[in-house]
Amino acid sequence: MNKHLPGLLIALALVPAAAAADSVQSAAGAKAPPAAAHREDGAAAIARFLEQFDSNGDGRVDRAEFDAFRLARYAQTDADHDGSVDVDEYVLEYAARNDREIEAARERQVEQTRTRFRALDKDGDGFVSRAEYDASGERAFAHTDSDKNGRIDAADPEPAREAPAAGAAGNDAKAGTGSTAGNAGRSGAARAPRRDVIAMPSTHTRAGFLEIHDADGDGTVTRAEFDRHRGEAFARTDAGGDGRLDADEYLAEFEDRLDRQIARTRENRDKQSAVRFKALDTDKDGRISPAEYAASGARMFERLDTDRNGVVDATDPPPPPREPAAGPASR
Repeated sequence: MNKHLPGLLIALALVPAAAAADSVQSAAGAKAPPAAAHREDGAAAIARFLEQFDSNGDGRVDRAEFDAFRLARYAQTDADHDGSVDVDEYVLEYAARNDREIEAARERQVEQTRTRFRALDKDGDGFVSRAEYDASGERAFAHTDSDKNGRIDAADPEPAREAPAAGAAGNDAKAGTGSTAGNAGRSGAARAPRRDVIAMPSTHTRAGFLEIHDADGDGTVTRAEFDRHRGEAFARTDAGGDGRLDADEYLAEFEDRLDRQIARTRENRDKQSAVRFKALDTDKDGRISPAEYAASGARMFERLDTDRNGVVDATDPPPPPREPAAGPASR
């Protein structure tokens, strides 16, 4: 047995009482959660917890299964087996796992972009003409302009999500012509969407539409601004200058932006991992001990086990949303 395992086993045994106190405080504070533009969604948190920790695929995670997973994760993170985790071990372990997620997400987005090209090529000649491209833009603007006043801003109700095959939403990704991948769950059943590890903005949402097309940053996209931006994107993608887009041009433009976004994602990820490390290192000795790691996991489990039956599953009422800064993202 690795020398750090006994310490973590002891810590896991000692944590429940402290975690229960944490959960009582969370419940008390949940009566009036602070308002914020971006808060963690409780239902999504449960879905992602199950996706990560449900190792036997039965749709539920009990405390023993969770503790076993965390025990193995700590052992994996403690690369030099000295019984604690330093910041380099913490950052690198997560980066390795996240890179695998990023690569899988990249493959999905590339395949979705190929699908999108075929959907735009209405006459099936192997090219997207300017007319076909403009027709897609027309549908995208009309779909997002929910109040039909000729501009898109915060006053527009969130557009209804269309089926991917319909293609009517204009599946453009930031500042270009490609698409973002769908966020279907593993089973395909109704559930929270898969976490978008690359975070390419998409016109499927009003916020994504504004991020992509609001070039002057005034919070509004007029039809003239939209058409101008789309025209610039078409010209940039048309590397051959023949007034039409072939599949290689369409994909190359998207992959260029996708890879730049991935680079930004990795940079931000490593910074956030270092911030989380500091939050978990409660005694500030520059290392995460087995007890500190176990306490972090217990807080996560207790927050999501809202019916207090020792199991996290889809029947748990979602916990109240909380600010991202309210606590570290346990892992």
